[in-house]
Amino acid sequence: MHLVSTPTLVRPTWSRFLGTLVLSAAVVGGTVAVFAEPAHLTKGLQLVDEISGAQAAGVLVDANNVPLNRYGGSWNSATNPSYIRFAALPAVLPSNNTKCAPFITHLLKSCYAWNWSAYSFYDPILKVTKSTASPYPYQYIALLKEGKGFASRITRLDQVLPGDVLLWWNVGSDENDHAMIVVNVDLASGKAYPSEHANANPALAGTTYYEVEVLDSSSGVHSRDSRLVPVNGVDTQIPGVGTGTIGVLVNASFEIVGTTWSLPNSDYATQLTGWLNGLHSRLKLQGTTEAVIGRLP
Repeated sequence: MHLVSTPTLVRPTWSRFLGTLVLSAAVVGGTVAVFAEPAHLTKGLQLVDEISGAQAAGVLVDANNVPLNRYGGSWNSATNPSYIRFAALPAVLPSNNTKCAPFITHLLKSCYAWNWSAYSFYDPILKVTKSTASPYPYQYIALLKEGKGFASRITRLDQVLPGDVLLWWNVGSDENDHAMIVVNVDLASGKAYPSEHANANPALAGTTYYEVEVLDSSSGVHSRDSRLVPVNGVDTQIPGVGTGTIGVLVNASFEIVGTTWSLPNSDYATQLTGWLNGLHSRLKLQGTTEAVIGRLP
């Protein structure tokens, strides 16, 4: 990693941050509903832009040689605490050391003084009723399903708004569960599942695949991911907070059928066989996996 020791050289654009007060619009039932971008999304994108701006200026680590962006940390750990830190230039560089769910929890705490300890829930893995200051993704799902802390559960992809929380888990296990904040659902990206193709799964006939931009803290990258950073001329994956694009497969009622961590590499229009194989190899179907979406108050 290359360290530029003069933090005043960091001049990120932070274009998304400049839109903090911009109102967004959604069409609902033929009318236009206007809503303000939620603070936790605005601040999360601000942190991504601050870190990306520093990295673009060549600043990848702080004065103590600690990377600005990390995937790790533990809640309230004395030796390796999870945290998010916003820039206060020139003295303070932006920084992140979180995993997926704690990143969201830190944003909620920063924006709203949120305290998940106030909500008890039944833990489906530990088989006990408990509370925690920092829920795992599967515990976020339990809280959502019990109506604790969330305003509502969103069951249709076409009703999802920026700032909604997208969660999934392998049912009965905390392995590979994940928590994300929705940045944008691209309804114009819809691709009908090619049920007439020789390699098609008949059970998926009538479904449609959409691209969804998310904000998360991750050890891996999605498609079109901000965590691919040029380092000495080489695109390098730097784990931590960032934005990227996942895929969501829905039925005719826009209910989730499955999800993909990233998008197929092949072109849908010109390389359909490759696209379909790419979808199948990535797809986690509802049932063995459970993906849910919640809206915060």
